[in-house]
Amino acid sequence: MALGSKYTIGLDIGSSSVKAIQMRKAGKTFVIEKVGIADIYPGGERAGGDERERALRVQAIRQALENGKIKAKYAITSLSGESIIVRYIQMPSMPEDELKNAVRWAAEEYIPYSIDEVNIDAAILGRSSSGTGEEVDVLLVSAKKELVDEHVSLVNEAGLTPVIVDLASFAFVNCYEMNYDPSPEDVIALVNIGAGITNINIYQGRTSRFSRDIAIAGDTISSALQSRLGVGFPEAEQLKIAVGLPMEESQPIETAGETEGSLIETIRGTVDKLTREELEEESTEATAAKVIRNSVNNIINEIKRSIQFYENQPKGKPVQKLVLGGGTACLKGLTEYLHQQIGLPVEIINPIQRISTAGRDVDSSFIEKNKEILAVGIGLALRKVVD
Repeated sequence: MALGSKYTIGLDIGSSSVKAIQMRKAGKTFVIEKVGIADIYPGGERAGGDERERALRVQAIRQALENGKIKAKYAITSLSGESIIVRYIQMPSMPEDELKNAVRWAAEEYIPYSIDEVNIDAAILGRSSSGTGEEVDVLLVSAKKELVDEHVSLVNEAGLTPVIVDLASFAFVNCYEMNYDPSPEDVIALVNIGAGITNINIYQGRTSRFSRDIAIAGDTISSALQSRLGVGFPEAEQLKIAVGLPMEESQPIETAGETEGSLIETIRGTVDKLTREELEEESTEATAAKVIRNSVNNIINEIKRSIQFYENQPKGKPVQKLVLGGGTACLKGLTEYLHQQIGLPVEIINPIQRISTAGRDVDSSFIEKNKEILAVGIGLALRKVVD
């Protein structure tokens, strides 16, 4: 099947929703023709049991296609999760056909599974010289065959044929690259925070140089609220959205020339503040704020670790900023809190910055409202109109 077929879509099967996107190229412009979104858990409560989970995902894929009036039969889709292994390795220079065989043998050193249990892919990122001669920079990706087979079967059951199975992290990079046209000097941490998984990717020199997935994301926050407050998952989700990450009040700054009256007022204000905080600690909102902050701090620690690991590599360079995506990126106060804790500029991706939403079957306001969760799906759909 020709990959350029207009009946190929980008299909992002997330942890809480499915996004289906059909695109076309008109001259130098990329146009979203159709888009459909469907919740995997319409009632909010997470299902129990693998069979029930699978049925809900299949139904959500079909619903997304129906909502978007999409008749496509082929899909470019993606995987994510901690069992996906991405490594950046160097190998001696050799012909490309020999390199493919060599990569498979070299993979045994970097993959914590039997080679027979995984699917392996590799891409050449560039070549460089060292004291021992020319070397090749290789991107090595592996995924357990069981995971890939299950994913393909899921898409098939929903009535689609997957023509490419990519990584969600790389699809996010693809979307960013198309919309922002970064320079070779840019070093960006791309962080896609979904419901179940957070993808962390360091983009440098117009390519991915570090990638990992962590199983701490939006649902982690909601589950912590559910456990701490004894509420249902839907109520925890609503509370997470309502409370967010309120910024702490700044402390008053003392000056050398304070009068006795102003000092008394400062002390009185401090006592009032401490008393008020003590009372507020008993409120649901105050407890929720602490739970949310603690959960987000776990994500931040993983982002910091990833950045430090990359920067400490022989070819690592200082990360210049963070670009966020995914539904959890919209958490109230998150960008400000990340900036405060990591010390880098933080922004939320605009996945339609250079992409038209003027398709005949598209509601531009709907895309604008949901754009933060569309980056992976757009990145996947772009492979059909760019590759």
